[in-house]
Amino acid sequence: MAGKTERPAPAGFEHVVLDRDQEGGLSVANGFDLVVDVVPFEAAHAEQLVELDTGALVAISSASVYADEQGRTLDEAQGVDDFPEFPIPIPETQPTVEPGDDTYSTKKAKLERILLENGRVAAAIVRPCAIYGRGDRMGREWFFVKRALDRRPRVVLTNCGTGHFHTSASENIGELVRLIAAHPRTGVFNCGDPDPPTVLEIARAIGEAAGHRFEEVLLDEPAGRSEVGQTPWSVPKPMLVDMTKAEQELGYRAATTWAEALPLQVAWLIEATRNRDWREVLTRGADYLRFDYESEDGLVADLRKA
Repeated sequence: MAGKTERPAPAGFEHVVLDRDQEGGLSVANGFDLVVDVVPFEAAHAEQLVELDTGALVAISSASVYADEQGRTLDEAQGVDDFPEFPIPIPETQPTVEPGDDTYSTKKAKLERILLENGRVAAAIVRPCAIYGRGDRMGREWFFVKRALDRRPRVVLTNCGTGHFHTSASENIGELVRLIAAHPRTGVFNCGDPDPPTVLEIARAIGEAAGHRFEEVLLDEPAGRSEVGQTPWSVPKPMLVDMTKAEQELGYRAATTWAEALPLQVAWLIEATRNRDWREVLTRGADYLRFDYESEDGLVADLRKA
């Protein structure tokens, strides 16, 4: 059911609430020069988009669609042995997972193919990595922000905090979309910050932005998902995307750096969760972020006994 939100819209804009699962739910977009879909997940969403009467399309996908030469993907990787071996950085020509309906990445690959092969309207695909920004419902940074607010004395990091997973500021995604909108086309573009940080750099910067300093407990070995010392950016091998194509074809230049955007993200997270249950604010993060302080303290105690 379409209707206005309670939040006032900026001058010149109109907020509309709709249910895309209803027949004709996206018809409000007919007649526009450009439609940007930031939450397409299913093949049906791509089919909705190509049926619209619009000048051009942009869909936000994910760098998780990439597969290495052995066909290994992020979806299936549980540890070091099965983690993909990507080129550094990953170009848009890198193979992707087979389109399908089984996982997040196969679904993204399927909707990408439908859009890229539609043959009727220009459709660009943007592949960001670890997205962050004001209004983010994942809030990966909360992993360290909450620990800082709880005045945890230390953080435990696997692989000595060297994990290197590309970050994507919402401002940089917006700049890339702006350039595509100016010259609509069909194609795929990576989107990552110009200064992607390591896990250790993230921990230190968030602690500083939140006014707290952590003692760093750095474990030598990488670990599997959900193990103590793993963070939302922890990967045993680098995953960094190449921005050359966007720079050469679109004249792209980053709107911000991670170092500039991170303090703003921390400030927003602190304010947004003040006097509220953080899980009501970070609704996606509530399914992924873990704060098992007891296990962390137990591991540290065992290390000190050894």
